[in-house]
Amino acid sequence: MKTYLLTSMIIICNTILTFSANFIITNPNQVDIKDAPVVIELSKHKKIGLNKLENLAVFIDGKQVCSQLDDLNNDNIFDELVFITDLKAGEKKKISIKKISDKKRINCKQEVHTQLLLKESDGSIKSVSEVSSNKNDMYNKLHHHGVAFESELIAYRIYFDNKSTIDVYGKKKYRLELEDTKWYPTDAQLAYGYGDDILLVSDWVGVGSLKGFENDKMTHINKFDKRTQRIVSKGNIRTVVESTVKGWEYEGQKIDITIRYIMYARHRDVIAEVTASEDIQTLATGVQQIGGGQCFQNSQLVGSWGSWPPQPDKVKYPKETVGLG
Repeated sequence: MKTYLLTSMIIICNTILTFSANFIITNPNQVDIKDAPVVIELSKHKKIGLNKLENLAVFIDGKQVCSQLDDLNNDNIFDELVFITDLKAGEKKKISIKKISDKKRINCKQEVHTQLLLKESDGSIKSVSEVSSNKNDMYNKLHHHGVAFESELIAYRIYFDNKSTIDVYGKKKYRLELEDTKWYPTDAQLAYGYGDDILLVSDWVGVGSLKGFENDKMTHINKFDKRTQRIVSKGNIRTVVESTVKGWEYEGQKIDITIRYIMYARHRDVIAEVTASEDIQTLATGVQQIGGGQCFQNSQLVGSWGSWPPQPDKVKYPKETVGLG
């Protein structure tokens, strides 16, 4: 199985492999890192055991901090324990993992949100955790055309169609909004300061969308056996969603490919982990140019900056200035 990492953030986790439930995390960089995600893979610490993992809590300097447990492979066993902390340049922190009762658990703010909304025949919408189809017919069957997720800083949606484009919802205030707006704010909500879709992605790449690359052009994932979108985690610290394609006809073979998108609280950036059943010679990703604006690139990074109306109705929707990376 071949794994490709398209987009990465720094994940700092240097652990002591003994069951004292004590860990050390280190920032090896020469700059401070704020709201750094820390991921503890529970399978690597067998002495913690598999019983009552739901009671695990994280303590830093004796003080409990908000954390989250995730079952990533849907086997009803927690795989990872995650939390967020600040780390100064070169700093080391001692972390303790303890099993506590619910009465001793601190209340944690919900800082991320995820939704996948299926349209019903009566015009209503239903919240679901997974949808699949063996055709390119789900775009208009989903309320906002695919799974959406957010932190208090920004929101994204992934189109459930051949394009699989990632679209952007910008915010004017730090808060969760999708539960209220379902991606489409009313005029009253806009007047109250809610955010909105700020990027006209059309048939382009949007921001960080996964594509094939043939004959010197990006190509859509348009020949496949089955496509699925799934909400993996809806926790308070991070949201995890997956887009899976089975039987993608590409490079002369059939490939099963999964893109797992991970977004942490207090972050705008998203990690995209790509896993394929076969070796792939060439994949493409990137950001679209916005209204003839600037593009930036070096050997590892690509970005764009520009202004353009986010909707075809240029009277109601004036130009939005957007930066993508």
